[in-house]
Amino acid sequence: MRFLLFSILFTLLLFCGCTPSPEVPLTKQLSSYAQAQKQCRDVLQGKTKLSDDVEKECGQFLKRLEQSNALGTELTSKKLTKSEYAMKEIEDARQRLKLKQQYEELLETVRQATLSAIKKDDLETFTEGINFPGNTFIAPYYDYMRSLSPRFDEEPHFLAYQRQESEQLVQKAQQYLDQGRDSQARILFEQAAEMHNPQAARSTALLYEDSNLEKALHWHLIAANEDVKSSYLNIARLYEAQEKEEEALKWYRKAADSGDAKAQFRLYNFYRSRDDKKAVSWLEKSAQNGYSKAQYSYAVMVLKKGPSYKAIALMQQASQNGYQPASDYLGQYYYDLKRYSRALEELSKSESADAFYLRARMAEKGLGMPQDYNLAYDFYSHAYTMGNEEAGNDAKRIESLQNEAQQRAAEEEKKLWAQRMAEMIKECGEIPTAKNIKQRNQKIHITGTASAPVSGANNFIIYGDDGEQYYLRNAQNIHEDEHVDVVTKSVGHAISLHYADEEPRDIYQFTYIKPCVREDEQE
Repeated sequence: MRFLLFSILFTLLLFCGCTPSPEVPLTKQLSSYAQAQKQCRDVLQGKTKLSDDVEKECGQFLKRLEQSNALGTELTSKKLTKSEYAMKEIEDARQRLKLKQQYEELLETVRQATLSAIKKDDLETFTEGINFPGNTFIAPYYDYMRSLSPRFDEEPHFLAYQRQESEQLVQKAQQYLDQGRDSQARILFEQAAEMHNPQAARSTALLYEDSNLEKALHWHLIAANEDVKSSYLNIARLYEAQEKEEEALKWYRKAADSGDAKAQFRLYNFYRSRDDKKAVSWLEKSAQNGYSKAQYSYAVMVLKKGPSYKAIALMQQASQNGYQPASDYLGQYYYDLKRYSRALEELSKSESADAFYLRARMAEKGLGMPQDYNLAYDFYSHAYTMGNEEAGNDAKRIESLQNEAQQRAAEEEKKLWAQRMAEMIKECGEIPTAKNIKQRNQKIHITGTASAPVSGANNFIIYGDDGEQYYLRNAQNIHEDEHVDVVTKSVGHAISLHYADEEPRDIYQFTYIKPCVREDEQE
């Protein structure tokens, strides 16, 4: 009852021209009626003209509103008996319901008048219609205003609708990406981009990079013009792919000035043979911004001049970021200092031939770990298969140092290893080879480190433990920089990747099947 009295009181305050207390704001419904009341008075006084039907509905709405206000006045100003008050209260509720219905009929009439103005290309009436309080902005209004671009490009209703619709398109497009439906996603991203959504423009560009460089460049430029700085580097690389060095350099500078560490490293490479001072300056900035290649290169440059704790700290950051040359460098550095535990820690992060060779020497001599000829032999053998010729002779030497029991144990271990490998192949597929990755629908076992997502949240480049790279699609529960061990299916064809400081290269594609879980791991 108290709420009803307050409601009626505010209605009276509103429509008698008084100002309500700021501590108790009008309800949304009362505010809508107040705005419609003012607009309808303008219509009836001839200040605005939508249609005869709107004028008629305005008259009926104002009449109904007056009746509702009159009842509210009676309820608050007259002394009524309890039964009289109850009857008036019921009548007031009915009157408010009729008022609501009349208000809705008024808005529908305004909507029809606005749509009619579109058909007649009557801009004055159309503008009055979209500005009528309560007239919900709908798609036909937007389409008409867009057809008259740039006349309505900055109109608040137009911009608000465009922003809302483009975000809905982006959300749907992202769902398609997550499902691996790149073509459908690109269509929706492009529609949202045409509605001046800058992030959608970048997403559209990324999906065109593998198939249409001109369109990719077009949408990246639109995104960049809307201050999407992440597109600067893409634009530079696309111009470089088109051999437009001057344009590429301009955008590399823009990206670098915005703090892009990869662009800063690219400028370092550009100026190395042209301006040593500029080159070093860009390299230092890139290293400070966390790019592992730059951290390694800058640290090596400084350490050539002498010992430097800051340079070693940078090298450690690069190693922690997964850059193998930095791990190799630190492994040798700590080995030379006879800090074997630290050396082993760094070398274990690397899968290079040099890292396996140095670990083999440590296992052979018991440096930083128990002496283990079997492990040393495995490491030497691994280094040899990866191209270290000296490791082959060392493997033979280690083999001769083993006694017969050790040899038998090693042979038994090899058998067990071969058996485990066979079981692994049965469960997880073959390891990638130059031959089987080109065969369609082969079950392939891939291990390595995932890149940042590529063309969708579930697509990654896998930097394989074997030194190769693979393009993995539709992966589940895989994250950037995470080590992966998965069963995949080969697609049988490659995609081309373009790197700013390297020649384009082809990498083979695979489709995710499941994580690799072998029987011994299940137990």
